[in-house]
Amino acid sequence: MKKYAKRLVSLSLAAVMLGSLAACKNSTSSNQEAQTIRIGVVCPLTGESSLFGDVLANTVKLLAKQKNEEGGLLGKQIEVMVYDNRDDAVETTNAARKAILNDKVVAFIGTDSSATTLALGEVAAEHEIPFITSIATNSKITMTDEGEVRPWAFRACLSDPQSGAILGQYAVNECNYEKIAIIYEIGSDFSAGVTAEFSKSVEASGGTIVTKEAYNTGDVDYRAVLTKIKNSGDFDALYIAAGYYKQIGLIANQARELGIGQPFLTTEGAMSKELFDIAGDSVEGMIYNVTVDMESENVHDLLEAFIAEWGYDPSNNVGPDCYLAYDAFMLLTGAIEKAGEAKPDKIRDALENTTELQGMTCKITFDPKNHLVYREVPIYKLVNGEFTEVGLFMPERQE
Repeated sequence: MKKYAKRLVSLSLAAVMLGSLAACKNSTSSNQEAQTIRIGVVCPLTGESSLFGDVLANTVKLLAKQKNEEGGLLGKQIEVMVYDNRDDAVETTNAARKAILNDKVVAFIGTDSSATTLALGEVAAEHEIPFITSIATNSKITMTDEGEVRPWAFRACLSDPQSGAILGQYAVNECNYEKIAIIYEIGSDFSAGVTAEFSKSVEASGGTIVTKEAYNTGDVDYRAVLTKIKNSGDFDALYIAAGYYKQIGLIANQARELGIGQPFLTTEGAMSKELFDIAGDSVEGMIYNVTVDMESENVHDLLEAFIAEWGYDPSNNVGPDCYLAYDAFMLLTGAIEKAGEAKPDKIRDALENTTELQGMTCKITFDPKNHLVYREVPIYKLVNGEFTEVGLFMPERQE
């Protein structure tokens, strides 16, 4: 009986000690959270898309470090919590839940692909946490199929409809291309999205889409599709609706090999120095729209700081990921400052009402009705192996 009593006393003491340790741990965690503002970054750090994720995460960490050295945000230090989603929707869901439930982040920046950003959006909406994607363009990220705004979702980049519409208008009104052919990727939401909006914009501006031909995701030989386009009839330009410079370069090369001599139009994916290594003179004269003015001194300053911090130059192949991560960070921190407190609902409200916030190279405004971002858009042309800005374009408001 005495042994049993002693055992009860021992168990009781152990329970008290464990409870004290847990209370101490919770107190420490609470104190840490009170002293910092935690921002989650969800992106691929492993796998084929890791280069894009590295640039996104490293840009946000660099900017947070700079902001903290200047005194932080609302008198607190920014704590960047980075989560590897492996460019996978399920991994994104798991990472987002961990960030919200365990790490108590107040907002997210990410991710870099539309499919994973949609997965992030589902979790963010469930827990009412705002997020800003830097470069995911699918229109469904901020709007439902029924045309309703997703209240917790924002983006720093243009949507697919905006991007396609801008280049369609420019092609007809400024370049005088009346008849245009299109090659697009049938397995890509991005490619299908910009193709649809580009086509509508061309036709609304008085032009004609002569033909649309699709290739499959993963293809590297586009000759059969390009031959159909070549034989489809007369056209003034070929729109290459691909999202990555490797595809754009290969398509351009093979088109020229088949004797297609018309000018090329394409997407922001062309903004990579490695495009010239792949395609050389084949992309001479290619026209596309981007989100950031590459000639801005702010771009050069960011690249200089990035290289000094991380030891590589993101502009060689994924520059837009860096520049738009900058804008996403500025939008988020600007909203927190405007809100006056780092509470998710207050951040969301401040984001939705952001007007004329200075980004990397232009002022940025959100439309509260649809969360589309409005920003002046540079048009670029590839001339003698250089990226040459040929104009600025302000997208029309969408109702």
